[in-house]
Amino acid sequence: MNSDFIQRVRTIMKAHDFLLGIGDIASATKVSQRQLRYWEKKGYIHPAKSSEERRHRKYSYHTLMKVAMIQSYVDSGYTLSVAVEKASQHEEMSNALKHLIGDRLRDFNILEDGYELDFGMVEGVSQDKSLIAIMRKDRPTEFVLRNNSND
Repeated sequence: MNSDFIQRVRTIMKAHDFLLGIGDIASATKVSQRQLRYWEKKGYIHPAKSSEERRHRKYSYHTLMKVAMIQSYVDSGYTLSVAVEKASQHEEMSNALKHLIGDRLRDFNILEDGYELDFGMVEGVSQDKSLIAIMRKDRPTEFVLRNNSND
């Protein structure tokens, strides 16, 4: 069982103190620092932390993802306000997926060409079966119910 690794992943996923400077966000997303300051002024993004003079902004990885999502919509031709609205909708889904993985991942196996993720028992199904996601390179993810081993 990979419980030590899974517990570490859960702890990391719950952490909110991974912080990046505005230059890091700009470099990673190709959105200028000037534009990021404008987005902040408009309330589209918020620093996780800033100095008294607001010269040293620090942003979360969550904000990095939001900036990247907003910019991808802008690059696709959406107006900034629509891009922010769309990114916010997806932000809720990202949080839900983060919660799902943190809450339900029980074990995993490394395959030659991918991974098997064990999400545990499914309501209404025999208690000796777990939901397994099989992820293989260049193939769609499969879900199967598999008997739990008692070893």
